[in-house]
Amino acid sequence: MFERFTEKARRTIFFARYEASLLGSRYIETEHLLLGLLREDRPFRDRLPAGAADQIRKRIEESAPQPAERAATSVDIPLSADSKKALVLADEESKALQHSSIDCGHLLLGLLLIETSVAAVLLNECGIAYVSSRAVLAEPPPAPTAPESILALPAGVAAGPLAKAASDLQQILRVSSQLRERGGRLKRNGWTRKEAVGHLIDWAAAHQQWFARALAEPKVTASGYPEDSWLAAQHYNELPWRGLLEIWGWLNRLILHVIFRIPEDKLDVPCRIGIAQPIPLRELVNRYVAHCEDIVGQLLMLG
Repeated sequence: MFERFTEKARRTIFFARYEASLLGSRYIETEHLLLGLLREDRPFRDRLPAGAADQIRKRIEESAPQPAERAATSVDIPLSADSKKALVLADEESKALQHSSIDCGHLLLGLLLIETSVAAVLLNECGIAYVSSRAVLAEPPPAPTAPESILALPAGVAAGPLAKAASDLQQILRVSSQLRERGGRLKRNGWTRKEAVGHLIDWAAAHQQWFARALAEPKVTASGYPEDSWLAAQHYNELPWRGLLEIWGWLNRLILHVIFRIPEDKLDVPCRIGIAQPIPLRELVNRYVAHCEDIVGQLLMLG
């Protein structure tokens, strides 16, 4: 479904899924797609009146069901009927304009065409109309950027049993490349941004070893997950931001290389981490990807 979507458009949908999770929604609604656009599409934000972006977010948060319970990151949140329709309309707009791909601007047109949707109502209130938005896209499309070949799905194995986990991890890596070094701490545990990336590095290093052991041994037993105390002990706050992101990125490229080559007969290798009950290797992989999504999502919420 998403073959023609640009990386920016895919990240918009990733952000929409995360927003739906935070607001306790059972579906990715049009308003969540709108929040995704606000995060990813700078030209769109620049068209909004001053303060409109914050007002849109406030309106959407106030209308969310109370109390909002965040969905587990390991649970898929499907697109609502209107959101699916918006993506189909975005595809049609892209083809009508003879564009080779579907970008954020086409997603915006798709939302505007569903006139009764929450997203369209909020956009119209801010002066964002279909005709003017389509005129912006009528200009010749920019030349496509070079593909991220190092993150591309390996040929011939995309349909493997862990293909979804690997695809999700790739998407998380692409989104994490946009993270910036700023102030602020994660609300849940008080980590700095660098400590949060350090935590991701510790988890990646540990899981890479466990995945490798599961391929070579009949079972995996480990004393436990990386401790929070390791963060201060390793002085992650003293390391350069981009360097930390690169370390985490390369560790996960290695993990992706391994995940795509786990054979069927190894998916149920029992893995016991700490005092918890053993879980099959496939579940350990899925839990790792869900944890990465959770931490990167918290970093994105810091702006």
